[in-house]
Amino acid sequence: MTEAAIALWNNYFITIAQVSATLAGLLFVGLTISLSHVLSSAGYMNRAFVALFLQFEMLVIGIFGIVPGQPVWVVGGEFIVTGLAILIGTSVFAYNFPEDPQSVLGSTGPRTVRRVLAWIATLLPVACGIGLLLNKPSALYALIPAEIASLYLSIGNAWVFAVEIPRRMKDGPK
Repeated sequence: MTEAAIALWNNYFITIAQVSATLAGLLFVGLTISLSHVLSSAGYMNRAFVALFLQFEMLVIGIFGIVPGQPVWVVGGEFIVTGLAILIGTSVFAYNFPEDPQSVLGSTGPRTVRRVLAWIATLLPVACGIGLLLNKPSALYALIPAEIASLYLSIGNAWVFAVEIPRRMKDGPK
């Protein structure tokens, strides 16, 4: 496989970099709106950290994908390191700041969905990188569900931070 195979994905990489940077900004706005509440609950801190770092992961992957002339093995290595670093970082953070079952969508089912989606978002770029190292250009398709999982988690959390937390704070406990 040549660098030309990755170059065919140039528009995809540019798009995910732009979308991820934009969504990270939206997350910061939502966090700013609910900052006092987020800081008072470890569960929200975990969700904010994961959402922001998944967008950071997609931004970095997009940037690595558009660097011209990189050998394929370098791109594969970059994807592997990025996915594993984000998985380890978010896992350590989640261990130290576990989700609160009383938070918005904090029950076991939604927490499990968020955990699985975070694994998909971090491990599929690793699988893609391994595929690139094995000279399998079709491995790039693994980035698509990773990006969708990342977007789903981040948009959902942006909604919680910008709308649900302020609404519940206004309405008071029920």
